[in-house]
Amino acid sequence: MKTGNEHGHEWWLGLADVLTHGVAQGAGKLERVHLSIADETFNVLARVPVTRPWSEAVRTTHHSVSRLSYRSVAAAANAAGNLLRGSE
Repeated sequence: MKTGNEHGHEWWLGLADVLTHGVAQGAGKLERVHLSIADETFNVLARVPVTRPWSEAVRTTHHSVSRLSYRSVAAAANAAGNLLRGSE
């Protein structure tokens, strides 16, 4: 039979698991929304003759940095969750 302290420890580990999973999933959803909104602006820039030559290069750079940022947050959250699950 588990003591109250052991149940409390499991509760905190469960909460940490939910939070780390939520952060990882949330980062993925935010990435998709961010890139979708940014594409609207870059599509307009691609139609303007003066900005057309640069818009695709800037879009590529923007999307690469954004993906790296959001995926780093998701990876850190997954790593934290794995670390906590490993301590059980």
